Amino acid sequence: MQKYMTQKDTKKIAIIGAGIGGLVAGYRLSQKGYPVTVFEKESKVGGLAGGFEINGTNLEKNYHHIFKSDKYLIDLIEELGLKDKLRWSESSIGLYFDSKMYPFGTAMDLLKFNPLGLIDKIRLGLVKIYLEKDGDWKKYKNITAVNWMKKWSGQKAYEVIWEPLLRGKFHQYYDKISMAWLWARIHIRGNSKDNDGKERLGYLIGGFQQIADELCERIKKNGGKIILGKDVKETDLVKKYDKVISTIPEEKIDYLGFVNIIFTSKQNLSRYYWHNINDINSPFLAFIQHTNLVDKSNYQNENVYYLGTYVPQNHRFFKISEENIYSKFFKYLKKIFPEFNEKEIKQKYIFKFKNAQQVVTTNYIVPPTKISEKLYKMNFAQIYPEDRGMNYAVREAIKVVALVLLDLR
Repeated sequence: MQKYMTQKDTKKIAIIGAGIGGLVAGYRLSQKGYPVTVFEKESKVGGLAGGFEINGTNLEKNYHHIFKSDKYLIDLIEELGLKDKLRWSESSIGLYFDSKMYPFGTAMDLLKFNPLGLIDKIRLGLVKIYLEKDGDWKKYKNITAVNWMKKWSGQKAYEVIWEPLLRGKFHQYYDKISMAWLWARIHIRGNSKDNDGKERLGYLIGGFQQIADELCERIKKNGGKIILGKDVKETDLVKKYDKVISTIPEEKIDYLGFVNIIFTSKQNLSRYYWHNINDINSPFLAFIQHTNLVDKSNYQNENVYYLGTYVPQNHRFFKISEENIYSKFFKYLKKIFPEFNEKEIKQKYIFKFKNAQQVVTTNYIVPPTKISEKLYKMNFAQIYPEDRGMNYAVREAIKVVALVLLDLR
């Protein structure tokens, strides 16, 4: 019997970028019967959530965890048959300030936080509660986080808590960042706690790379293609395909880069998982003892650590040798933890990303999704006011697929 071609057989769709967003879009379109081809310039899929092999398992090049409120990602994990690997563990936070590490995860920790006076602590606590409950982010859009926090948290709390965060995250742009961005950080995290008031974070045992790999397999089973190691241009693909979804970073948006050191050691440096380094002279913004969230038995009983920092794209960290970066980071780490012994390190790696964080100023304009009848853009610069993350990559993929399918009718 002769096989008749349907419209879906003839409408070809290309996707540039095999990060989580691009792969989810490819998967959803392939489920609808459309021939999908995903192009990725790197040799491996996953994008910013991509992993590498370490101690017999996969680990993210850039630290990742998920929140209870990440419903888009949690639903996808369940759909892909990976739910049994998702583990939830109680978070723990330390804050390093003025040469001392303080616990900083609970209201009681705040009350015991000596660098702030009682009035400052009360104001800071009330601000946190207010922002967690206030669902109207739009009123913060045109106000800088610096001015808002100085006014409502007070000068001292701003200098101790918020200024190091903003400077560490956004460097020369720190005083131009919209309060809507900081609202989202506080609001979303505050609303992801369990009924007992404790924050529990999720991690996929075996690494989040499994999500990308499973999406690839399903795309191929649905008749789609994944082409790795091929750097393609939007202008070329729109000539060959009926629809093109591009996840390439926006040219008109300012981005910051990210430099991340990962190392393993038998040494147990801290009792906390996440450490905010509130010292503008530190070469890194955050120190993460990953194995205080995920048991070290998953990594051959070695502790896994991250040292991460956001830097301008022309920063010296993108130019100097890896050994110089190791030296700067480890020297400061020893200041925080005098017992740290660099000789105890088993493995160490450096990963660098040029486009890791969009700069969300008070005049930030979310880039459009539909560029032309053939071209659609989807990238984390469109995630606003929330910060970029896997959950929102899934959400944005759902949005762009709905738009493409509507246009294909």
